[in-house]
Amino acid sequence: MVIKIKKATKKTKSINWMNIRLCIVIVFAILCFIIIVGHLAIIQFVRGKELKEKAYSQQIENKILSPSRGTIYDAKGEILAQSVKVDTISINPGKIKNAQNKKVSDDIVAKGLSEIFNVTYEKLLEDLKSNKSVIVIERKVEKDKVDKLKKWMTEQKITAGINIDDDAKRYYPYDTLASNLIGFCGTDNIGQNGLEQRWNSVLTGTIGKIVTVTDVHKQAISDENEQYIATENGSNIYLTIDASIQVIAEKYLDQAMIENPTATAGNVIIMNPQTGDILAMASNPYYNLNQPSNYTNLGYTEEDWNAIEKTERSNILQDVWKNRAVSGTYEPGSTFKLLVASIGLEEGIVQTDTENDFLCTGPYLVAEENGEPRYISCWRKIPHGYNSLRGALEGSCNPAFMQLGQRIGPQILYKYFEAFGLFEPVGNDIARAYKGTFTELDSIGPVELATTSFGQRFEISPLQLITAVSAICNDGILVKPKIVKQIENTDTKSIEVIETEQIRQVISKSTSGKVKDMMQSVVTDGTGKHAAIEGYSIGGKSGTSEPRQGHEEDGYVASFIGISPIENTQVVCLVTLYGIKDPEHHQGGQQAGPVVSQILTEILPILGVTSDSTEQPQENEDRQVAVINVKDMTIAEANSKLFSLGFNVIYNTAEDPNVAIVADQVPKSGIALPENSTICLYTASETDRIKVQVPNIKGMTAEQATNILKSKNLNVSIDGTKGIVVTQEPTFETEVEEGTVINIVVKEELKDGQ
Repeated sequence: MVIKIKKATKKTKSINWMNIRLCIVIVFAILCFIIIVGHLAIIQFVRGKELKEKAYSQQIENKILSPSRGTIYDAKGEILAQSVKVDTISINPGKIKNAQNKKVSDDIVAKGLSEIFNVTYEKLLEDLKSNKSVIVIERKVEKDKVDKLKKWMTEQKITAGINIDDDAKRYYPYDTLASNLIGFCGTDNIGQNGLEQRWNSVLTGTIGKIVTVTDVHKQAISDENEQYIATENGSNIYLTIDASIQVIAEKYLDQAMIENPTATAGNVIIMNPQTGDILAMASNPYYNLNQPSNYTNLGYTEEDWNAIEKTERSNILQDVWKNRAVSGTYEPGSTFKLLVASIGLEEGIVQTDTENDFLCTGPYLVAEENGEPRYISCWRKIPHGYNSLRGALEGSCNPAFMQLGQRIGPQILYKYFEAFGLFEPVGNDIARAYKGTFTELDSIGPVELATTSFGQRFEISPLQLITAVSAICNDGILVKPKIVKQIENTDTKSIEVIETEQIRQVISKSTSGKVKDMMQSVVTDGTGKHAAIEGYSIGGKSGTSEPRQGHEEDGYVASFIGISPIENTQVVCLVTLYGIKDPEHHQGGQQAGPVVSQILTEILPILGVTSDSTEQPQENEDRQVAVINVKDMTIAEANSKLFSLGFNVIYNTAEDPNVAIVADQVPKSGIALPENSTICLYTASETDRIKVQVPNIKGMTAEQATNILKSKNLNVSIDGTKGIVVTQEPTFETEVEEGTVINIVVKEELKDGQ
């Protein structure tokens, strides 16, 4: 058989080549399909979760909802701290454009913003030319500046690149009032100090958010899965502090610091012993809560402040911000004798009025060290001699309390110290609290026992002391100090009342009454005479702690703790002045006692404690005359009426007295002054008033003080009849107008002022 092989034609070759190309295309298509399917498989099964989350993040927008920080009120609803709506201004360099979508020049932006905000033109221009994506121009910007910015942006037709974002600013209406107590917030509105920090979790609230689906243009897409998580606004807190009492405490503390120029610091605590409510807590030095780091408020110039090393500047600020009433400790001195007396009475070791129970001969032998006798002297140069416990407390006799401490013994003393709360921090809800620092019980020797018995060589905080003394005044029941009265939920308006917390019975009601009775004797007959107030039953105890040997530069600590009334005590007031270096006038009875008297004189009526004064004017007391209102009378007519009442009249107008009209008078009408007091008259054209500096009249007799004040055309109001001036208001070197009334308190001169 013959096989014929046909020669491939041109047409056949073409068909074969087409088949090959078709196969190649098919194979390529199959490969592409496999790749696509594989890629889809990878997307679906390998990277599916990752890509889903990425898509979600691109489509979902989370808008954070910031909660409002709670307001801090005083006990009567006065606002002490609140948050106000402000804005934060920032820019995106390179993206600042006008309505024509054209970039606005850096020079125009720098010039405009520097004129509105607290930023220099040169610095801003440098930032605009940098690679920064965002520049914060100013935080906590108030409405007036924002309005100026918006007006400028409208004028420049700027539509993009300048951001105005909602923000909040913490504002303190009273600036410095209770600054060391309240504390302040940082730029993030988080509490940094004081109550703002300790109660931050209550005041802050919880952040909320809105979760929405958006398109490529970030426009919201209706979606049933949209989520809204509501904010929980911070709660309001109402303090036990009474702003009016706080003002009084700070006023007299400031005055005491002026009158004791060597004093480095001071504090006042006023407490209700029955409830533990802190009615006032004042510190000096203080600062402006709205500008806590502003060195000018601290008395520094820019040059002086910049010359101080950074760490030291921080230490200075921390010291000024410190609440010494809680976060500071000190040697309480003789105020601590109240606790030792209470322990002795409670244990039946001593009675209040046993005659010749103690003997003070000056130096007291407490131990022998290396064969040498160790004496500790009484603070008073003239020994007290024989005394009862009452007499020892009145005279603040150190040897008597060293003897009492020996009778009680360290074990029993420490048992009661612990019961009084001296071994635990007190006031952690106010500031960082410190517990007392005592010699370990196992290490107490005769010397440590002796010094502890009269309040030295250990340290406690002022809040620990007043809490312990409040227990003595509260029928022996220790109550936890309370600074927050109630918490208000700003969303639901529900109120959580902070109840009084009684901790334990430390001493009996009988012992409590005995100690309070002796405290009254201290004020009527002892070192606390300068704390007395006519018409009120006042008790108290002075304290003076001396610096440790070798640390004389620390100065003395002068303090006084006062109570009123004796029965059913409503208020305890502790005044402490630190670092006094006057070798002659540093005793607590002299320096802190009058301050307690001034404070209680003003706050007892506020607290509803009534006076039982039945004092009648002395026959030789100057006749008091009421000052009448002479405004709108002619100078001549006013002069005639005031002269007929027994007043001296001063006016300096060049106008005709028969025509010139009285526009103002100093002092105002409605007060009573002694005859021959001075009234100054002013017309509407007299804008420059004659002013004088108040002289220092402390320690003078009433007659001497009156003569000096009258020589400066100042009037005087005198509280008391015998003795020397122990307080004056306004304080010395204060600049006042002629005719101003200077209030002075005259009391019997205090020889033993510890």
